[in-house]
Amino acid sequence: MDENEGLFVFSAEEELVNTDLKVWKILTVEDDLDYQHALVNSLKALKAKEGYKYELLLANSVPEAALALSMHPDIALAFIDVVMEEDDSGLRLINTIREVIGNAEMRIVLLTGQPGFAPETDVMKMLDIDEYWNKSDISAQKLESIVNSNMRTWQYISQIKAAKQGLQLVLDASRSINSKHDMRSYSAAVLQEISNILKISDGGGILCSSNIDNCSDAVILTTNGCFSGVKGQKVDGELLADMYQDFQLAIKEKRHVFSSQHSIFFFAATMNDAAHYITIVKSDNPISEENEYLLKVFSENVSSGFTNISLLNRLTELAYTDVSLNLQNRNWLTREIKNMNLHEQSKMRLIVFDIYQFDEKAFTFGYDFCKKIIKLVHKSIVDVFSIYDPRIAIISNSSFGMLINVDFDIKDDIARFHNKQKYEIENVKQFIDVRVLELKLSCASNITPEKVISLAESSLNYMQVTQAKFILHTDEKTVAITRRYELMARLRTAISTKELRVALQPKMCLKTLKPIGFEALARWQLADGSFVNPEEFIELAETAGLINELDNVIFEKILQTINQLKKCGINLPIAFNASSYDLIEPSYFESIKSRIEEYKVSPSMLELEVTETQAISNYNFIKEALSRFMALGIKVSIDDFGTGYSSLAHINEIPSNAIKIDRYFVSNLEHNINNQYMIKMIISLAKQFDFKVIAEGVENEFEVQWLKQAGCEMAQGYFFAKPLFYDDLLIWLTQFDNVND
Repeated sequence: MDENEGLFVFSAEEELVNTDLKVWKILTVEDDLDYQHALVNSLKALKAKEGYKYELLLANSVPEAALALSMHPDIALAFIDVVMEEDDSGLRLINTIREVIGNAEMRIVLLTGQPGFAPETDVMKMLDIDEYWNKSDISAQKLESIVNSNMRTWQYISQIKAAKQGLQLVLDASRSINSKHDMRSYSAAVLQEISNILKISDGGGILCSSNIDNCSDAVILTTNGCFSGVKGQKVDGELLADMYQDFQLAIKEKRHVFSSQHSIFFFAATMNDAAHYITIVKSDNPISEENEYLLKVFSENVSSGFTNISLLNRLTELAYTDVSLNLQNRNWLTREIKNMNLHEQSKMRLIVFDIYQFDEKAFTFGYDFCKKIIKLVHKSIVDVFSIYDPRIAIISNSSFGMLINVDFDIKDDIARFHNKQKYEIENVKQFIDVRVLELKLSCASNITPEKVISLAESSLNYMQVTQAKFILHTDEKTVAITRRYELMARLRTAISTKELRVALQPKMCLKTLKPIGFEALARWQLADGSFVNPEEFIELAETAGLINELDNVIFEKILQTINQLKKCGINLPIAFNASSYDLIEPSYFESIKSRIEEYKVSPSMLELEVTETQAISNYNFIKEALSRFMALGIKVSIDDFGTGYSSLAHINEIPSNAIKIDRYFVSNLEHNINNQYMIKMIISLAKQFDFKVIAEGVENEFEVQWLKQAGCEMAQGYFFAKPLFYDDLLIWLTQFDNVND
């Protein structure tokens, strides 16, 4: 089979490899077939570690990659080209893997043949990418290093995930069975939870109880599945068939016996004169090594459960420990807070130590190196604060939480962490920045223990802006952050129920002083009648990933308003704002186009406004998007012109019909000569490129007359009208004889 005809590529050597070897899957997504062929040949030459083999999967487009991902959710490493069908195909595929599919384990190496297309630092921060290489820089030796390091990382992450999932499954099962207080319900719960662990769909189990000195004493207590209906009977060879021999062996040797299709658990009594118990599980699927291990762990808990479930605490304790570092974890710290009474909480504070730029260090130096950093920082914290009897736990991959009494004066101790921490790791001196946050638990008295640590982390996020080394979390910050999250939840509801409203601010012709159009502005009114500041809820929508949904709701209301005004004989265009999140989304244009057709609105009745900063910062993407809107017949204007950082460089290349002078230059125009000069320059520049000019923020007669004399054609601002809801707008329009002239 030709290598390019399918998703799989098998080297000739693989045909002779032991089929019992474990498979590590590598996917290459590349539309340059020659480069992919060379990459595949290099990958074939690599040797996996003992007990493993590589399986190569090929895709030459995003759809082929999507098929491979659906067929192989266990892909360990993917080499993805940035540019394929479209310039950002690779980046969108990675976003799908991480955000849509939710695969955080797969290691991703991003490849590019155009090094300047996507700056490495921007891509690494925006997406969870392990490595980023120019194709021409990858030699055979470098490829081997890339594969080996990423495979180690994938194996470690996968093992940790599987261990956590398995442990959580066992813990959940243990909690379920230990909530039962009589033998029959307890034994039934045991069978059910074993069935859940093994995912048994057709099979069953028998729980047998007696002193079991010989097999004939085993009496069936509980059954399910294929063994239903034999409760109360004694176990015999006819009932168990080929399992009976292992059943006898388990009783004779007082141990568990595992087979590919069944498992027999022997639970020895730990108290004198207590009964022994046996559980027999028949599985319709082969029992994997991982499930066998989970069953062994679970059986320990069951055995103890039969004699007062004494091992539950030991299993549960594992949930409160970071196994790889042997440190108490976030769950443990949460439990410590939860176990405090109100008085104890009022006397405690949470100190968070966060290693600055830890992810960059992990990418540069690798996990093992950063593991040593974590241990050294932990030791520093212990050494400094041990005299205060602290409770310390690792709460994320880069930060520690510490509970300590508020009565201790630890200012000088904390100040020691304001300076760079110097460590020697592998004979190399390392300087580590540590950010510190202090939060008194009294500031979070109304917040559940589970959210207290999250509250502290939210405050730490603000430190990224100020780059402060220390921050004191206050009651005011708690109120602000709590309000922010509550508001975010309410905004999500408001968007889904389309509670948001549209206010229209008139755009005026300075020559006739008549309205020539409107700008649509989103407004959010709460149930108590108050309005949320637009800047606040729009920023919230962007943070929560709701901005596209918000813009869609507002655009639909704009189309409805255009049709309402049309019925009243008013045919003036309405401008709407689009975020850069909208414009770089390929489906946004089609969505706008279909909505226009649905509401039977002429594109000429719409004007798209995009801020200058958005247009320049995402220039290549935005330019193409704006061109499509103009081709459709929608006018485009550049908002807040003059405040961006490269206006002159791109003014003649940005597809647009008009520019809007930012209110910053109009404000105090009468007394600010510099602003007058800037506006004249912008107007002159606009005329050179045949742009219409509209001034924002006009508030007095002087500004109107000055702008008119300077050659500005249009303006909007409170001097003419504030943003008006539909009914108020109709009343305001009555002062004009014919607004359509």
